[in-house]
Amino acid sequence: MKEGDMDLHEPFEGHEHATTSLKVLLLIFAVVLIAALGYFVYQTNTTPDSTDYSAKTVKDAAATNDATETATTETTTDDCDFTKTTVTLKTATTYDLGGGEEFDTLVCGYLTQKEENMALEGDEPLTKNRAYLTVTKFQDEKFKAALDKQISDGNTVNSAAAGTYQLGCGCYENSKIVSDTGDLTDAASQVKLLASTKDKPVMVKLGFQVHAGRGCSCCNLVDKLEVI
Repeated sequence: MKEGDMDLHEPFEGHEHATTSLKVLLLIFAVVLIAALGYFVYQTNTTPDSTDYSAKTVKDAAATNDATETATTETTTDDCDFTKTTVTLKTATTYDLGGGEEFDTLVCGYLTQKEENMALEGDEPLTKNRAYLTVTKFQDEKFKAALDKQISDGNTVNSAAAGTYQLGCGCYENSKIVSDTGDLTDAASQVKLLASTKDKPVMVKLGFQVHAGRGCSCCNLVDKLEVI
């Protein structure tokens, strides 16, 4: 063998020292790792669990639903906000509800129906399906005052009880809202009136016309109903 060549069978100097040092380092690393894992497990087992796994009661669920409904109600658009409409109205001066003046006004309300005997005294019973507009809001306080006066004077076509006003709007016959002289509303308005309820009133333009006094079985003082 030439000088300077390495004998593969010759022990490598420092080999045993390197192996011992590596073992020491690995042992230290293992001890640190075990200690860290032990601390993590200890913390996990001793920290209180703040998660609420309890089932909600019916009362809790109802409270949540009520809060949601309240928020929804507060953001609902007011369909009876008179300030947001640009409809043209004929102005009243005397507010004559008996056919003495032509004028328009706005109210908010819903349609109701009830069967009534409209026969004159002494005649055979005459049952009619009467239509009434129950008013929940007035645009014009002068119209409301005129209505109060008309009712106090004894006219029974319209009525007021406990703050609830009902305007006689003829009868609902053959799928139409009619008076003794003809239709009181157009087809589109009639659909909306029939769908209206106490919780979902509609804005209605009331039209009054000039005419002579008349008898009636489908009585009305308002001559035209138009849902705005």
